[in-house]
Amino acid sequence: LSPELSQAMTNYATQMQMAQIAEQIQFVQVAVEEVRQGQEYDRLATAYSCQQKLIQAAAIQNPRLKEMALMQLVSDAENSRNLLMQSQSANAAFIKNQPESTWGKILSGATPEKMNELRESLCAVNIVSLAEAIAYQEMGETEAAKVSLEYYAKFIQRTYLETKGFVERLDMIDPSPENYWTQKLPEIENRILALPSDNPALRLEEQKDEPETL
Repeated sequence: LSPELSQAMTNYATQMQMAQIAEQIQFVQVAVEEVRQGQEYDRLATAYSCQQKLIQAAAIQNPRLKEMALMQLVSDAENSRNLLMQSQSANAAFIKNQPESTWGKILSGATPEKMNELRESLCAVNIVSLAEAIAYQEMGETEAAKVSLEYYAKFIQRTYLETKGFVERLDMIDPSPENYWTQKLPEIENRILALPSDNPALRLEEQKDEPETL
């Protein structure tokens, strides 16, 4: 074989190996993604169930039973949103560390579908945070409601807003036509921080049409 032909065959063999490796990596990613999505669906279901639990607890006539149901809701909601927050933090860190190379983007999987999932998860955190705050308010613990919402505001600031240019990058990746990340997140944080200490004006029913905002 001539040196040129030998080099061409070597290059071809290398490309084939790279293609096989990429295929294997993507196959593993699909398997891992299926498990991860199943876990995320469980988190979302738990969060949405807190909304329904609040509606049902509000209909209880017995004051003692109502308070017990609200206390259980507060506990469930706090556990639920912390699981969702951990998932959000991991996904946000994944996007922040996403490589800029072509091969890196292909293998990393930061797709528009992942952005839809990230947005839905954040919406669920919003709903469950509202459910927890309203449960506190129903029990007359308005200051605890405000503390709970401030915890959520700090999460938004730490995860999304403190890294310069991150929300702009999310808007570029997100297939949604509205600039959700640059417009809604600062708005949510500002509304929470503007709540008065003695009367957080919260209404769950008003959030059903626009669950992204407070």
